[in-house]
Amino acid sequence: MITAEGLRWILTALFVLTGAFCAYRCARQGTAAERVGDVLHVVMCVAMVVMAWPAGMGFARLPQTVLFGLAAVWFAGVAVTGAAHADHGGRRAAGYHVVMMAAMAWMVFVMPRAMSGMSGGGMMDMPGHPGMSMPVAGSGGGTPVDVRVVALVLLAAFVVAGLVFLSRAFDDARASGPPLRFLGRGADGAMALGMGLMLLTMA
Repeated sequence: MITAEGLRWILTALFVLTGAFCAYRCARQGTAAERVGDVLHVVMCVAMVVMAWPAGMGFARLPQTVLFGLAAVWFAGVAVTGAAHADHGGRRAAGYHVVMMAAMAWMVFVMPRAMSGMSGGGMMDMPGHPGMSMPVAGSGGGTPVDVRVVALVLLAAFVVAGLVFLSRAFDDARASGPPLRFLGRGADGAMALGMGLMLLTMA
């Protein structure tokens, strides 16, 4: 869950648009393996939207964790067999999607710990400053260290991946490549940066 309402709406719009693109591409073209990949990305986008809002905290974690874990295995198979064509990024993109789906499984699994750490810190009034408060040391507040470290590592990885995908999307657009190819890379870049924003709230 994201506490800043403006950021919630930004992420909601980003993942609604990228999810809609994946659904459109699935309906337009692709092998059976590529269509499964697009469906998994649509599910991921829906999960990211749900995760951004308070109501999303009530959804069962275990089924989502298992689903995204299996999605990571699926993309590993695509990367090994080369079942994705160039318009879908090929083997390298499939390898990246293994990391993305595994990161989704991890985020769903640790989200309650991360949220409890953000909201669980005790507060005390500051003497001489009515209405002002400060965190109490040792009160148990703050994101757990292991969650923060993993979130920061993944954040760096997704920011780099997002910039690379967007750079390649611009190159493809300038070269007048197939529209679905550069739009696909643009969507991958947007999703990566969206993941980075979500991870930033956990770091």
